[in-house]
Amino acid sequence: MDPAFVRDLLIARTRRHHETLEEAARMTAEGLGVPIAELQPAIDSIRADIDRAQLLDSPTGVVDRHTEDEARLAGWYTGPEPGDAFWEKLRERLKSSSMADVVDEIDQASTKVVAQLSNPNVQRLKKKGLVVGYVQSGKTANYTAVMAKAADAGFKLFIVLAGLHNNLRRQTQVRLSKDIVDSDWASLTTNDADFGNVINGAAMLSRGVHAVAVVKKNPSRLQKLRNWLRDIPEDIRQSVPILILDDEADQATPNSAAARQRRSEINRLATEIWAEVPTGTYLGYTATPFANIFMDPEDETDLYPSDFIIDLPRPEAYFGAERVFGREPLDDADEPDPGLDMVRDVPELEADGLRPPSSKDARGEFDPELPDSLNDAVTWFIVATAIRRARGQIDKHSSMLVHTTHFVGPHFAMRDRITALLHTLRDEWEQHRTDRFEKSFINESARVKEVATRPLPTWDEVAVVLGEVLAGARVVVDNGYSDDRLDYERVDSDGRPIAETVVAIGGGTLSRGLTLEGLVVSYFTRTSNTYDTLLQMGRWFGYRPGYEDLPRIWMQTSLADEFRFLALVEEEIRLDMRHMERMKATPREMGVRVRAHPGRLAIVARNKMRHADVVRVSYSGTRHQTFIFEERGPAIDQNLKAAQVFIQRCSEVTSAVKEAKAKRWQFNDVPREVITEFLDAYAFHPDQVSLRADHMVGWIERVAAEASWNVVVAGSSKPAKDASGRIVDLGTVDLGLDEEVPTVNRAPLKSPGVGTANIKALLSHPDWFRDLAEEVLDSLSAEEKKIPQTVRRDHADGRGLLLVYPVSKDSVPMGKAAKVGTTRRNMEAESHLIGLGIIFPDVDRDGIATEATYYSVHPDWEPVVEDDDEIPVDNEASAQVDGETAGTGEV
Repeated sequence: MDPAFVRDLLIARTRRHHETLEEAARMTAEGLGVPIAELQPAIDSIRADIDRAQLLDSPTGVVDRHTEDEARLAGWYTGPEPGDAFWEKLRERLKSSSMADVVDEIDQASTKVVAQLSNPNVQRLKKKGLVVGYVQSGKTANYTAVMAKAADAGFKLFIVLAGLHNNLRRQTQVRLSKDIVDSDWASLTTNDADFGNVINGAAMLSRGVHAVAVVKKNPSRLQKLRNWLRDIPEDIRQSVPILILDDEADQATPNSAAARQRRSEINRLATEIWAEVPTGTYLGYTATPFANIFMDPEDETDLYPSDFIIDLPRPEAYFGAERVFGREPLDDADEPDPGLDMVRDVPELEADGLRPPSSKDARGEFDPELPDSLNDAVTWFIVATAIRRARGQIDKHSSMLVHTTHFVGPHFAMRDRITALLHTLRDEWEQHRTDRFEKSFINESARVKEVATRPLPTWDEVAVVLGEVLAGARVVVDNGYSDDRLDYERVDSDGRPIAETVVAIGGGTLSRGLTLEGLVVSYFTRTSNTYDTLLQMGRWFGYRPGYEDLPRIWMQTSLADEFRFLALVEEEIRLDMRHMERMKATPREMGVRVRAHPGRLAIVARNKMRHADVVRVSYSGTRHQTFIFEERGPAIDQNLKAAQVFIQRCSEVTSAVKEAKAKRWQFNDVPREVITEFLDAYAFHPDQVSLRADHMVGWIERVAAEASWNVVVAGSSKPAKDASGRIVDLGTVDLGLDEEVPTVNRAPLKSPGVGTANIKALLSHPDWFRDLAEEVLDSLSAEEKKIPQTVRRDHADGRGLLLVYPVSKDSVPMGKAAKVGTTRRNMEAESHLIGLGIIFPDVDRDGIATEATYYSVHPDWEPVVEDDDEIPVDNEASAQVDGETAGTGEV
C-alpha cells in the first residue's frame, strides 16, 4: 500500500473521529482488511513528524517529561497537513503583510507550541503551559498561528483572555476576525461587545463548530463565562477540546491576594474557569513571566505552567530593550549590543513638571505648559512621518505615544496643549517659517543611519509632503473615560482606509499589550516601582519596517538606565531557560533555577511574590561576583584585612600551589568554615543585596556543610596601557603570600560617578574553570565549555570555588573603552580593592535541585503594589449569541 496515501488516511481519521494514532491505525487496518503491519511505514512516518514537531531547539523549551501519565507525555501533532484550511488562510494573509519576512519563523515556532498542547483526541487530558516572548515582538502573530493550527488539528472552543482593558480586547478581536475567524465560526464576542449571554451553548458545542470568545480579564465577564461553561453538561464539555489562551498572562491572572490562603478575584475566576475544562490546554503568553513563575507549583488548581515553558526566539528584525538601550555584559566574554542613538533626554526638572499632584482635586486643575523636550518630540514626529511619506510609505499609519501619568484627568489637559502646538506648527508652516522643522531634520535624521533599510530623502523631498502630514495630524486620548479612542480602522467618505498621523495620550490602556501602529516617537516619563510593569510599558519595542532609523524615545536618563538593566534581566532569564532545556529538567525545577537569581528576576509586586519563600532558591552550582565597590570609606581597609586573614587561614590548612607565569595561587580542599568566616568578615556593597553574607553562609552551613572549596588568588600578568598607549603601574597588594600580588585592571563605568565604582564584571568565562587541572581543560571542546555548570558538575567533584581578585586603585579604561572614551573612567579609590568571585558547590543530585538544597533569598529591591493592578472600568456592550445559529453562516 502507498505509505503517503495511508498516512493521509490515518491523520484524517485521527482528526475526524478524535482518535489517537494507535486507535486510528487499528480501525483503519480493520476497515481495509489488512494486518496492521502493512500500515507500519505510514505509522513510522507520522511518528517521525511528531518527534520533529516536539523538538525544542528553536524555540527553546522546558518540558515536564518526568510524568507517569503516558497520555500527557505522548506526542501527537505532526505539523501542518495539506488541506489545513485555517493555517493556510492565515499563512497567505501573513505573506501579504508587513510580517512576510518572518512567516517561516512563525510557522516553525507555532508548530513547536501546538506540539506541546494536550492531544485533542484524548478526552479528560489537560495541560498547562507558558510561552515567553518579547514585548511587541509578534506574540499575537504566534498565538494566532497556534489557534489556526490547533483548530485544524481538532480543538473546537477557543477562549482568549485579552488583558484588562477594552481597547486591547477589541484589538485582539479585530485581529482574529481578520486572520482566522469567519462567519463559519461561532463568535461569542464581537468587535464592540464582550462576553454576554450565550443561549443553546450545549447545542453549539455538540455540533462541533469552531467557537471563539475574546474576553477581558474583568470579574463580571469571567463570571459570565464560568457560569456559561458550568451550565453545559460535562459529557458535552469533555468531548470538546478547549484551548484557553491567556494573553498578557502575568497581568491579573497570578494570585495577588495578600494572604496566602486567599485568592484575588480574577485569579479565583480564572482557576474556576480552568476547572470547568475537562479536556484541553491552558496556554499563557507573556514577555514578562516573573509573576507566573512565582505561582505555587504545588497547587494543582492554579495556573502555574507545570507541563511546559517555551521561549520564543528573538527575530532578526526586532528592536527590543537590548537593541535600543544596550545592556551590561554578563561577563567579560559577553558582547551585547551597545544600543542605538535613539534615546533623548528629558531633564528631571521637566519630567517633574509633568507629574500631576496626588490630590484628586488638584489633578483636576493640573495643566502645565509643554516643556521644550516635548515640543522637540512632537516636531520630530511630524518630520519623521514626512520622511516616511517621502520614502513611499504614504498608506502607513504613523503614531506618537505620550505617557506621563496613569491618572486620566491630566490626559485631557495634555491633549489640548498638544492640539494647540499642532495649530502653531501648521501656522508656522503656512507662513513659510520652516526653521524649526529643518533644524529637527538636520539634528535627527541621520543619527541612526546604520540600521536604515531605505535611503534618507533630502530635506527638499521631505518638505514637499510635510504640509500634508501637518494637515492630517490629530491628537487622541486613549483611556477608560475617552470617547475618541485610537482607531486604525477608520475610512474616509469614499470608504478608503485612512493612514493615521496620530498623537496618542494615555496611561494604563497604552501601557500593555496594545499595539500602536507605526510608532515613531515616544515621550515617556512614567516611572514604575516594578520592573515587569515598566518593561511592558515599552510600546516602542517591535518591528519598524522601512523606518528602522526614525524611532526616537524621550525619557529621563534614569529611566533609560532602568531599561538597560531590564535588557540584562531578559537575557539572564532566557539563558536559564536554555540551560534547563539542556538539563532536561521540568518546569517545576526550572522555577527553582530561575529563583537562583532573585535580585534579577523577582521583579514583581510583593503581593505576587508570596511563593518566593515556598519555592526556595538553590545556590547550588551558581556563580556570583562583586562588581560594585566603595571608592571611599572603611569598607576598603576592612576587606583588605579580611582577605589577609583569610589567606593566612588557608595557608594553615593547606599549601598554596603557585602558577608564577600567570600570577595565580591556588589552595585546594579548604574547609567550609574558613570560607564562611571570610564571607562574614567581608563588606559587600549595599547595592548588591543579593550578595548577602547571612544568606550565603546560611545556605552553605545548612546544605553544603560537607563540601570542600578551592581558593584561587588571581593577579594580573599583563601590563595595562591607557588611551595614549602609556603603560600604567597598577601596583601590588600584600596578602601574606610568598610575594605581593599584582592588581588587576577594572576601570569603572562613568555612571554613577566617583565614590561608587561599578566595574560591570569582575570575572570572565574562563574563571568558571580556574581551579581545574590543565589536562581536564584540554579535553573539553568549545561547545562543552559553553555550559560551565555541567563542566563543574562533571569535573570539580562537588567543590566550591572562591576567587580573590585584587583590583587596582589606578585602573584605567583599556581596549575599546580607552579608544572610544564614552563609558569608562579612571578608578578613584583611596587604595586597592578586593573583589570576590564565588562559585557555589554543586550539591544537587542528577542535575535536579532537591528540596534540601533550597534556601530563601530576598530580592535586592523593595517592590510595591502598582496602581495598574486596579481593575479598569468595563463599559463595553455585551454580546448576545444563539448557539443554534452561531457558526452556520447565518449570523
